[in-house]
Amino acid sequence: MDKDNNIIFDGNSESRLYVGNLDMRITEGALIKMFSPFGKIVFEDFLWHTRGPKRGEPRGYAFVQFSTME
Repeated sequence: MDKDNNIIFDGNSESRLYVGNLDMRITEGALIKMFSPFGKIVFEDFLWHTRGPKRGEPRGYAFVQFSTME
């Protein structure tokens, strides 16, 4: 843990990529298709609104984790 920023780093955090400012029309499949040429994707977290009037709509950002940092 980085005590200054209160961030926990695990062995995979360096291969995890934040993808922001996504168009609301982007799907999980399209996101995977866009980033798969850059390496093997081992995890993808596409975030959705879970409450309120936007429930079920994408939040506009996601995380993509690759098998290696390269």
